[in-house]
Amino acid sequence: MGLLILIGECNDACILSGVSVIKASSAELIDCPDAAVILGAGARVENIRAALSVIVNGDELSKDLPRGVQLITCGVSPKNTVSITSRTPEKITLSLNRSIRTKSGVIEPLELPVPLENALSEYEMMARFAAGLLLETP
Repeated sequence: MGLLILIGECNDACILSGVSVIKASSAELIDCPDAAVILGAGARVENIRAALSVIVNGDELSKDLPRGVQLITCGVSPKNTVSITSRTPEKITLSLNRSIRTKSGVIEPLELPVPLENALSEYEMMARFAAGLLLETP
């Protein structure tokens, strides 16, 4: 079982089954080495001391990125850690473009077609995909 921390505006559909969730608009300190942290729109975090990874929107990067923790960027550019490689009206193919460290080891680059969910933005779909890989949820 993993821990997912959602900071800022993020659709509840980002929540993974079988995972404990903490949801807040802001946080002063995150110090949880086994947690995947998703930063949504308007997220305010003073300090991230430890996390399994911090997932951010690569298309809206700010200069206040956490240091010393694995950062996963999600966006349309293939330079992001997670991107979209194809889309049809029914499905979207998400791509992990480089290796990431998970709870139990390393996952190498891969692509996964998933049903398109209208309730989620592209960023939210990519963030949930990344969090699922980090926390090893189906």
